[in-house]
Amino acid sequence: MKFSRLLRICCILLTVSTLFDMTDSTLAQWFIENRGQVDATWRFVSIGGDVIATDTELLYAGDGTLRRIAVGGTHVEPEEQLPAFLNVYHSAEVFEGLRLWRRLVWRTPAGTIRAAVQWTPQGLLVERADGSAQLLRVHQSASTGTWLHGGRLLGSSGRDSLTQVQTLGESVYLAGWTASGSLFGLSNAGGGDAVCFKVSASGQLQWATLIGGTSEDVAYGLAVSPDRIAVVGRTRSADFPTTAGVIGPSYGGGDADGFIVTLDPSSGSRRAATFVGGDASDELRAVAFGSGGRIIAGGTTASATLPATAHQQQFGGLEDGYVITLDESLTRRIWSTYYGGRGFDGIWGVGTLADGSITIAGVTTSPNTGQAIAANIGEGSQWLTPPDGFLARLDANGQRLWGRYYGSDGTDTITSLSVTASGLILVTGFTNGTNTAASYFADAQAAQNQFAGGAWDGFVAVIRPDGTRLWGSYYGGSGADRCTGAQMDANGYVYVTGWTTSSDLPLKESENDALVGAEDVMVGMFSPDGTRRIASLLYGGSGSDFPCGIAWLADSTLAIAGSTSSASISNLEGQNAGDFDGFLFRIGGLGILHVGQERSFECAPIAVSGSTVRVELPAGCASAQLAMYTLTGVQIAEQRIEHDVSIPLATGVYALRLWCGANREIRSVVVVP
Repeated sequence: MKFSRLLRICCILLTVSTLFDMTDSTLAQWFIENRGQVDATWRFVSIGGDVIATDTELLYAGDGTLRRIAVGGTHVEPEEQLPAFLNVYHSAEVFEGLRLWRRLVWRTPAGTIRAAVQWTPQGLLVERADGSAQLLRVHQSASTGTWLHGGRLLGSSGRDSLTQVQTLGESVYLAGWTASGSLFGLSNAGGGDAVCFKVSASGQLQWATLIGGTSEDVAYGLAVSPDRIAVVGRTRSADFPTTAGVIGPSYGGGDADGFIVTLDPSSGSRRAATFVGGDASDELRAVAFGSGGRIIAGGTTASATLPATAHQQQFGGLEDGYVITLDESLTRRIWSTYYGGRGFDGIWGVGTLADGSITIAGVTTSPNTGQAIAANIGEGSQWLTPPDGFLARLDANGQRLWGRYYGSDGTDTITSLSVTASGLILVTGFTNGTNTAASYFADAQAAQNQFAGGAWDGFVAVIRPDGTRLWGSYYGGSGADRCTGAQMDANGYVYVTGWTTSSDLPLKESENDALVGAEDVMVGMFSPDGTRRIASLLYGGSGSDFPCGIAWLADSTLAIAGSTSSASISNLEGQNAGDFDGFLFRIGGLGILHVGQERSFECAPIAVSGSTVRVELPAGCASAQLAMYTLTGVQIAEQRIEHDVSIPLATGVYALRLWCGANREIRSVVVVP
């Protein structure tokens, strides 16, 4: 049977788990073994750094003071190991594969148990040999256990930030930095360390890695594949822990250098690390994998002495973009190039296409003279009011195929770039420019085709491989709005995240109808042609919430990560432990998920023809109970079906659920145009 449009939506759009209860799981802390990374008298330390176990006592933070409990044993032993590891790479010390445990037991020389301590959902439980017990309510913001409501805060007592999120299969990978004295029980070496985490789709920490020297180290970019991970950023540490044989074993000088670190995806252990920098200030902001194991990194440099062998071999101005391609061992530079004119230029996004070519995006104040920003293209060849966004495409050898501006009569910045499975280029950013004939932000038929006012509006655009725009739209209200990341599904729908201060941000299908704090997270869903904003959601706490990006998981749910000063965010686990914490949450059915226990669900063939949705019974299902919901969770229909059915629906987005027996459940999301 043929239909006008066959949609296996639950495989290619967001799943609808937010509408259905799942088993809540235990919120858990853990103890880390001490192999020399902390005081030698400490045998174990909690991941939050607020509980310490020695051979004779338990120390914990309570009411701002360190309290002690004598346990009467002579040595402490761990029990119930967690399948996760922690790694620390500092200039003077390396600790790999630190193990985590849930329970500790104190014994006498004869083996008699004198006391035990373990984490429970309510806090830390201390049990003594005489049967008495004491519950200590200890802060649990750094929990590694599975989450109850699809998200959590990640941080400790100082400033902690997530700057990048990527996914692979059912795992979430996060990069950022920490200035906390102890994050996951690990101490940073100086002004802050770069961090990278791997978390399961249900929120379980799988590994965490800290790397840095005695000054400031920040991770900005992250690339993930089944056999390797690359992290890039900026370091001010001359003793940043590099590895032997790499292209940049020593600090280049100046205010800062870029760095590249590769990690093992299964354990988080370091494979290689190198500086990338010259005699001035340098940083790397983005990274991607190319063919043959190549690593392509891009960023900004003020150094005129960096090696450049490809498209632009001379430094152009005050600051230039810089692209470098290395082999996977970081021991050989394949090619590198500046990209910039006589002004300030920086690269904020890097992606690779199927033919091995590379696309870059960023911001520029340079006119199109001398070292030209735009070339080999008609659209976007005009330099407007600086700064402007820009994009370029280089071949696999680093020679430019085309370059273009992406700007307006105002101030414009591109914040992210990603390449879709079909080879389209997604960019996001912010602007205060108007949509004049010379501007490039929105088509006349776009979901939002005019600047809404205020300090900024966010924007999203889909660019063809030849550099011309497929569509673009503003996204914002009358306050300050910035888009920071976007993803496209297999049917062309685009999902955008960013932050907003606009009390009049256009909302649709949102669980929250008003701003909660100074800046809140916004999430938008755009139609494949950019003409409709199908959903616009708002999440946040009482402070400032800044998402850094958005990524797909294997079950077609989305992971969104960022940084927050909010004490808490509704439906997310934990409390903010310091000035700033990272946050991570999943959304499905355009709402925060309840995902305590992982389950899989089938997809049913759904066809949309005009305003009618046709539901087919799947093979082997003689009859089923069908329920339909709005995306805010309101049930609008329920019926028993024994054959294929056609249901008229108004324009909108709906969640469908089919039960075919006790152990078979089918979920889908449908879009009625």
